[in-house]
Amino acid sequence: MRLSATPAHPSFRLRWLFDPRAREIPWLDDDEWLPAGERELYSWAKQGLRAVFDRLEPGSTVLLPAYVPGGVTWAALDAGLDVRYYPVNSDLTLSVSAIADRIRAVDPSVVQFIHYFGFVDDGFDALVSVARAHDALVIEDCARGLFGRDRSGRLLGTAGDVALFCPHKTLPVPEGGILVSRIGALPDPGEIHGGWRAAPRHIGRSLLARTPIDAADEPRIDQTGYGLESVAPPRRLSAPGPLTYRGLARCRPATVRSVRGGRYRALRELLRDADRLTVLSEPLYDGACPFGVVGATDSAAERNEIFHEFRRAGLPCEVLTWPPVYRHRHVRAFRGAEALRSRLLVFPTHQQLSPSAIGEMAAVVTDG
Repeated sequence: MRLSATPAHPSFRLRWLFDPRAREIPWLDDDEWLPAGERELYSWAKQGLRAVFDRLEPGSTVLLPAYVPGGVTWAALDAGLDVRYYPVNSDLTLSVSAIADRIRAVDPSVVQFIHYFGFVDDGFDALVSVARAHDALVIEDCARGLFGRDRSGRLLGTAGDVALFCPHKTLPVPEGGILVSRIGALPDPGEIHGGWRAAPRHIGRSLLARTPIDAADEPRIDQTGYGLESVAPPRRLSAPGPLTYRGLARCRPATVRSVRGGRYRALRELLRDADRLTVLSEPLYDGACPFGVVGATDSAAERNEIFHEFRRAGLPCEVLTWPPVYRHRHVRAFRGAEALRSRLLVFPTHQQLSPSAIGEMAAVVTDG
């Protein structure tokens, strides 16, 4: 039996290649949708992050959350920096007292906070104050929170010295990373990465996302880690290719936020009382632009079972194990992050989901 796959992320539509409309991206320069500061668009956010890390003295300490993508860690290591970690609770919240103690003990040059899946932790502002009291640079990782605001109405990325966004995670583009700096100009990304030469590869991925999958195909979840060659950002900066510019030009931020919010609200309500998982995502509020509904199971086995059920049904569901890539023993000591690696599930609610997908996704969890 073969079923159509629903993509976990919005994808570039091939018909846009033949759209003659202008390719301007007005929201890139609009303070309504991006925080104020020096802005640059790179092929990947970790390129810009590496450029920020390059400003630091070699050997400077970067304090990262224990639950963090490997690319962030390698961007710091590749810049010659010392990476340390702070704890994250198993429900994705931050313990102000524990992290403040960690900042005081490590005395880092940089502290990076992740707004997981588009929401800001209640303790974030207090922790920013602690970091600044120790003269640390504050980086806001808003990779999955583009166009989002916190409960006070403040755009994500406004409080830190540097903010980063990954449009390819939330918009229909094959690549793209936005950096916003309030500590000076960012380096120019230079030439477009590959130009049209990269287009066939991205078009192929777009077609593959719509190719029926074998219902018996069991995807691999466990990961042993990454090598420097696979995740370290290239030293040469570049701008994204033409397909990304075309996709970004078609995006209407207000529509994206409205649609994502509506689908998030509906799915969260359907999953709220599910027996098989605990919903960690908070209720929707005005201005939020959530990536998706996040839940945790009681065990890794239950997480894997739900993930495979979604796979067989051709529905989107993500498992972000984010395995340690440096100082493995230290990272494993943070039990909250370990629980997130083994039990977290993310149910995307992006703007290209079919109208029926929300109900179908909820049915897999509640009827399984």
